[in-house]
Amino acid sequence: MSQRFDTLILGQGLAGSALAWQLIEAGQQVCVIDDGHLTASSRVAAGLINPLAGMRYSRRPQLDDWLGLSDRWYADLQHRLQRRLLHTCPMLRLFRSPGQQRFYNRVSEDPANRDLLGERFDSDQCPEPVSSPYGGFVQHRTGYVDMPQLLHHLRRWLTHHGALHEHTLDYREIEPTADGVAAAGLRADRLVFCDGARVRLNPWFDWLPLAPVKGEILNLQIADRRLGYIVNGAHWLVPLTNGEIRLGATHDHKLIDDKPTSGGKQELLRGLERLLPGAQFRVVAHQAGLRPATRDRYPLLGRHPQFPCLWVCNGFGARGALTIPWYTRCLADHLIRAAPLPAEADIRRCR
Repeated sequence: MSQRFDTLILGQGLAGSALAWQLIEAGQQVCVIDDGHLTASSRVAAGLINPLAGMRYSRRPQLDDWLGLSDRWYADLQHRLQRRLLHTCPMLRLFRSPGQQRFYNRVSEDPANRDLLGERFDSDQCPEPVSSPYGGFVQHRTGYVDMPQLLHHLRRWLTHHGALHEHTLDYREIEPTADGVAAAGLRADRLVFCDGARVRLNPWFDWLPLAPVKGEILNLQIADRRLGYIVNGAHWLVPLTNGEIRLGATHDHKLIDDKPTSGGKQELLRGLERLLPGAQFRVVAHQAGLRPATRDRYPLLGRHPQFPCLWVCNGFGARGALTIPWYTRCLADHLIRAAPLPAEADIRRCR
């Protein structure tokens, strides 16, 4: 008789990999079905850790949980895999207009943000040689996750544990049954869809309020420019360990595919000129992906209302590197110990 798993996971992006890690570490029999990252947005994600997102520097109520678990999880990964995956780096938040400074004033008055906020600077005091006509401030507890390396080494870890099945799964191959689910010749008690923006084509979960956003990024070599900070203005610059600088990102809500475009490239290069006027550069890579965002900017976790063997773990959007460790831990605890799901992420809010 073939092996029966506790959990099948569709997709080895960051969400699928993190959930598999949590479940396997808890003693579950898990198998991840993946097509070799052909459709994973994580493979091209910047992996930014940014606690105060958006132009208003909004702090979500769950932020302390997100930061605490992500710190511990990435540290554990790095120790176990013997690879540096999380690169901490302070971030320069550049004001885009004089009016935006009032949002900084508001968040700076909240004692909960004290460890996140560094020095504020005027236009002529920027710590980096970037254009900052309205000034800005330094933000702490920021950085980026090396997503390609993380997914590569987690793929090797899954293979070592006999927990990876390389297969391009058609949704029509999935058969919910009275006592579990069958897919790709495998059987399990449940299947969790970590299928990113593809969920909009998923016949069981296509009703979820996913709002995918296409993003394009460039990797650049910039002559005589070394950055000691992540720079975040209308676009962002991330200094990579190999000396390149990653420039991103576009936000396209209409063209929903993962193909780089000349229009996206030109938009990014105009952003580069605003940040680093006159910079001499060479484009090393141009990539695009679909962020599986949601309308309320909270993820989608839970069980299908009619098929109890089918689950979803999706909708992390641009904050995935920060939030996925926490929410996959919550889902793992729910699957194993029936711990309650966080209300803000439970898909029951969508019915």
